Amino acid sequence: MIIAVLALLSLGLVMLYSVSPPHASMRFLSRQLVAGGLGMVGAVAMVVVGYRRLRYVSVVFYLLALVLLAAVLVVGVEVHGARRWFRFGGIQFQPSDFAKLALVLVLAHYCAHCQSLMRTFRRGLLYPGLIAAPVLVLVFREPDWGTAILLGCVTMVMLLVAGVRWGYVVIPAVIGGAVLGAMLAVNPVRSDRIYSWLHLEETRDGVGYQAWRAREALNRGSLLGVGLNQSREKALLPEHQTDFIFAIIAEEFGFVGSVVVVGLFLAFFLSGIVASWRAPDAFGMLLGTGISFLIGLQALINLMVVSGAAPNKGLALPFISYGGSNLAMMLLCTGVLVSIALAGSPGAIVQVGLAESEETATA
Repeated sequence: MIIAVLALLSLGLVMLYSVSPPHASMRFLSRQLVAGGLGMVGAVAMVVVGYRRLRYVSVVFYLLALVLLAAVLVVGVEVHGARRWFRFGGIQFQPSDFAKLALVLVLAHYCAHCQSLMRTFRRGLLYPGLIAAPVLVLVFREPDWGTAILLGCVTMVMLLVAGVRWGYVVIPAVIGGAVLGAMLAVNPVRSDRIYSWLHLEETRDGVGYQAWRAREALNRGSLLGVGLNQSREKALLPEHQTDFIFAIIAEEFGFVGSVVVVGLFLAFFLSGIVASWRAPDAFGMLLGTGISFLIGLQALINLMVVSGAAPNKGLALPFISYGGSNLAMMLLCTGVLVSIALAGSPGAIVQVGLAESEETATA
């Protein structure tokens, strides 16, 4: 897990230097290094403190996330019709990045506390649905439909892992999908994206320009790529340093480099799942599963968008895309996963078992 994250982080820094304009390369790179440094400090702190202590502050994190999400709709910076960021001087912070971890944390706390009652409708679906709904609605209002869909999927996965009946989840999922489809139909911006995705050749000079240029970058990369800092599409592809940075990776390192990136994300995801299922308690198992799917699904959606398998969602590629708050929170989540992995190691399990035996004998 650590090797995969360090490799992806290193690649992200190299690519950020490659795609940045000469006059701004160090400015962008320095901001990413600062965010990465803060994230690494937070990750180490999580390993030292231990994931179990997060259970005591889960509700505080959740309430803070709601306050930040509500505040950004009022005083946040508006960019292209969306209010998703706070700006403090030259620093920008996206509260939805913090809300991702806060929601996973509070759901893990709730599901672990009510584990024996998760097969009932009220405890298994209604109450956790009421917990997740405010976060999803506020993120949806920014608007950030991609993050809202991502968090909805992660919520369903965590509830199923916690023991909720499949039938309880399928019906709300179908209803939510129908509502989302209806909203897409009446929203001209999103419906145009869907149409462009289905008719890329027809819309390549308009709405589909970004996806078209991404396809050109993937095609130009061929098997081995054109070489580092030799990308032609970085001067033509919008958002090449954030949402579409994988297209530049594919152009400069080719199919082989793309497969390596996908393999690193797969290694991270599988490591997180294994660590979660070896956790010594239900809270650790659910928290680790939620974080693993959060990062894994975000990476999958980004890769699908860049490769043309899905319409544009506006989600960053974890550990690689430019964005300080996203990078810092991804590294913080990694620290939580490492803490869970260490707690689930054989030596740690033996120590926990001995401690419980001593407590029982004393009692």
